[in-house]
Amino acid sequence: MSPTHSRLRLRHYFTHFSSLGGVQSIIQSHLDLDPKANLDSSLLAFFDEPKEKPGLGTIDGLGLTGRHSIRKARQAFARHEDSSKYDIPIYHDLWGLAFLGEFDGAPLRRIGAVHSQWPHLDYQLQKLRGSLDGVFCDSEAIAEDVLRHLPEMDRSRVVHLPVPAKIAPENHASRRAPMNERRIVIGFVGRLDYAQKRVDRFPQLLAVLQKHGIDCELQFLGNGDASQSLPDRFPKDSPVRFLGRRSGDEYWKIMSQWDFVLYTSDHEGSPLAMIEAMSAGNIPIFPRIGSGGDLIVNQIDPSLIYAPEDWESIAGTIQSWSTRDDNSIQASRERCRKIALNHSPEAYHEQFMAFFNRIVSKPKISKNFASHRPFFLADTLPFGLLKRWAPRAFFNATPIASK
Repeated sequence: MSPTHSRLRLRHYFTHFSSLGGVQSIIQSHLDLDPKANLDSSLLAFFDEPKEKPGLGTIDGLGLTGRHSIRKARQAFARHEDSSKYDIPIYHDLWGLAFLGEFDGAPLRRIGAVHSQWPHLDYQLQKLRGSLDGVFCDSEAIAEDVLRHLPEMDRSRVVHLPVPAKIAPENHASRRAPMNERRIVIGFVGRLDYAQKRVDRFPQLLAVLQKHGIDCELQFLGNGDASQSLPDRFPKDSPVRFLGRRSGDEYWKIMSQWDFVLYTSDHEGSPLAMIEAMSAGNIPIFPRIGSGGDLIVNQIDPSLIYAPEDWESIAGTIQSWSTRDDNSIQASRERCRKIALNHSPEAYHEQFMAFFNRIVSKPKISKNFASHRPFFLADTLPFGLLKRWAPRAFFNATPIASK
């Protein structure tokens, strides 16, 4: 099969585009750079309404909510998507492929993207065997997981691509005053989320830091499902600030005042927000969870990686770094920025195109989904209920067709 037009038509699929997050920034880089590579590229955001974006035109959306079910989403998707319009769908984080794939029109190739090591990923991959021609991932660790669970793939079809990150203007990566002369500022930037980011652990961490006499302030930059409840988990008058979602120069100005950017996650890919914070000269502190983040932080200093939930270790790390020679700390900040600069959108997209062209040139190995989906009771339940009580139900896949 070959297209009857000169430009291959890509269709990116993901849950959201309007909210703060690393995957949204990756998709933004595709919408900016895919056309420059002679690709006709578009996005459907399942849980957004259609919206005009400066420079990008209308971003398509299905307008799903937590009240919709898989059955209703299938009906909306089938009505909305014309199977003849797109040559290659890219399912970011593989969301929806299990129950929507039969409507994407037997494409030339079908590509998946795995942007983080979320709960139940292994189970999801097992359910999607035979449905993909290639997968790109945010870390080598995730790529190895994909290869293990999709045995039909060889190493040329599954790759790790560096996460494209926005880079702080140079004036927002300036030298800070020595940490031993002032209050230390520890930041978190990204989605405020309990399930994956585990921001519920920060109150316990702060208590340990205060027990050790560390004069510090926590700052949270971003929104999420924990935005309303997390502040109440800290004791009254704690040195904690919730800054919400910011953008542009204001975003960089906030991060330019931090000393460390710290994560307590259970699952991560190569955390894009952490790389952006590093570009502003922040020193990352990251859990040893076998993700791309570990590898990045290890390039700066192995002492910045800690065993999950070892708050005493973090306290020791901050105490040790705060007493280091200021020139040594500045050299580490400059190394953080240098590593971040390797993640420019242009460098990412060049590697994506090498992967993409390889997949298009290889034989198609993905199979079409059957035209009739078996009955799953979970397909009738609201998404909000499934997310909380039965997340694996999102991965009940329509069977692969026999022919």
